[in-house]
Amino acid sequence: MREFSVTSGTVFHSRKLSFKKLLMAIWEEVTAVKGLAALHLTRKLGVEYKTAWVLLAKIREAIGKRRAKMKLWGSVQIDGKYIGGHIKPENKKEDRIDRRRKENQNGKRMCVLSLREHNPDAPNRTITRVVSDENPKAAWAAVRDHIQPKSVLTADEHGSYDDFVGLAILRRVNHSQAYQTEDGTDTNRIESFFARAERSYVGIHHRFSVKYLDWYMAMVAWKEDTRYMGLRWQLADVLRTVTHRTTSENLCGYWQGAAERIEDQVWSEDTTVEKQRYLR
Repeated sequence: MREFSVTSGTVFHSRKLSFKKLLMAIWEEVTAVKGLAALHLTRKLGVEYKTAWVLLAKIREAIGKRRAKMKLWGSVQIDGKYIGGHIKPENKKEDRIDRRRKENQNGKRMCVLSLREHNPDAPNRTITRVVSDENPKAAWAAVRDHIQPKSVLTADEHGSYDDFVGLAILRRVNHSQAYQTEDGTDTNRIESFFARAERSYVGIHHRFSVKYLDWYMAMVAWKEDTRYMGLRWQLADVLRTVTHRTTSENLCGYWQGAAERIEDQVWSEDTTVEKQRYLR
């Protein structure tokens, strides 16, 4: 005879925390506009840091899986933002390097390639995909996987967005000349999301591990998409999401060795089919 509860088979499978603390954790994450640090949740719930971190990671992973079947339509904006991988400058000027150059990076600075809808009188959704750098193949694959045909795609002057033939109608805005063209073309909606991601990185978490960056960005995207919804709606949406996701293969037993099985969630053209399905 087996025991089970309403959390059996969900992301909270084999939980040890009470329902009250689970709900408190979800509420704290929902009400944190720029994100929630595990150390902060530790103090709120009176639990160990390990418990708080895994709990938040399970919520972020569940939210991230909502992207699997998302297809954006209408007016969509695309852009990339580099996050993380800070390199401390040397003390003496003659010893310093140009930290912007690729050969001087430390391998921890990743590009968050993002797609965001901009349709009046409709919920605007955001899809993120972590890639090693802003490149044409990653951009083409993201548009192919997540944008409906004949949508209008707006991008800046970066060369990665030059060729979307057969995928979308392309419009451009050259930021070196203007942030908005005469006919109103801009990428302001995607820049709004990047501003939230930057505040989350600098003001809340202070750093993102490459291994979990995809989950963090998925959560920030959800916060951006639902910012006009009431707290009651947001809480219900997260509860619905986490209870309809199966037990995490990545995080169930995390501190007992499961952490060693987690790979960096970075998309590449060589990514296996199984991993590409997960990252979508």
